[in-house]
Amino acid sequence: MSHPISRTFGRRLLIAAAALAAFVAIPARAETPPDVIRLAGQGNAAGKPYGSAVIGVVRAKEYLEKEFAKDGVKIEWQFPRGTGPAINEALANGQADFANYGGLPNIVGRGAGLKTKVLASYGTNPSYLVARPDRGVEKIADLKGKKIAVSRGTINELALNRVLAQGGLTEKDVTIFDLQSADQVAAVTTGDVDAVLGGNNLLPLVEKGTVKTVYSTKGSPAPGSLFGSFIVTEAFASKYPETTKRVVKAFVEAAAFASDEKNRDAVLDIWALTGVPREALANDFAGDKLADRLSPLLDDFYKTNITNGVTFALENKLIKTSFDVNQWIDPTYLNAAIKELGVEKAWTARNAKGEPQS
Repeated sequence: MSHPISRTFGRRLLIAAAALAAFVAIPARAETPPDVIRLAGQGNAAGKPYGSAVIGVVRAKEYLEKEFAKDGVKIEWQFPRGTGPAINEALANGQADFANYGGLPNIVGRGAGLKTKVLASYGTNPSYLVARPDRGVEKIADLKGKKIAVSRGTINELALNRVLAQGGLTEKDVTIFDLQSADQVAAVTTGDVDAVLGGNNLLPLVEKGTVKTVYSTKGSPAPGSLFGSFIVTEAFASKYPETTKRVVKAFVEAAAFASDEKNRDAVLDIWALTGVPREALANDFAGDKLADRLSPLLDDFYKTNITNGVTFALENKLIKTSFDVNQWIDPTYLNAAIKELGVEKAWTARNAKGEPQS
């Protein structure tokens, strides 16, 4: 015969267990996303502020607008002509939640105290060092004593430093003019500067014969390649983790579309919306695998580029103190999106040297 107290305790235990089961069975309350999601991307000072690479595909194919249509969320795009430094200002002023821009301003912003998290790489692009044909510049070393235009505070500044080093030079060996893209084109066209370091926006000048290519990182992960990140503010990710997950999923979906060779013509059409001639874009990507250029992976190659960028920023007093790159990078959203979309084989992880990881 069981004791009355034992029977009472048993009944209470069963009731408690049933209540717990009922609680567990109730689905967690869905997160209510914000009324607006604000994204910033590097603008194109030489053309239209639209969005290049993966973020341009996200915008053109309206991945985010479609994802959040049922929630009534507005997607707000901004592509300041001031590129990276201007994006840092937008983040600092609370005017952007996500941003896609170059590695150096990423780093400078973080080093200055911007509370952000890296969600994905925006891929890598070649840098082009071009010079006027009449200035006697045949190789990097010939730039000594020359006038070079570059956008300070952008990834191009870091690229120039790395390119000059390939010729045994430093910034002290040249005169640097801090100009945005459109002004760079004007300055080298009129002969006010001898050379320019930039991206594919310079290729139309090469095709016209205004300048010639002296050095390029195209076709290899050589020092001076352009790289950057897709980031979110810590405040947004903390308050809206599910929304952040959905945004990253859209980014990865766009990266997978843009990395598929059968979509090459389609993505070139999208990128031409920036105002860069489609032919120049086609030449920029000619011979390169889209998946190699547009990989969102936060692999060892990406981390090495970021770490080297932090060192550069410290040496040039762009930031006062270092920070832990591994603590800044959060791969959880990216890994979850890749798995959910089933695109694990879309990209190949690279080692620190940019070679396929074995």
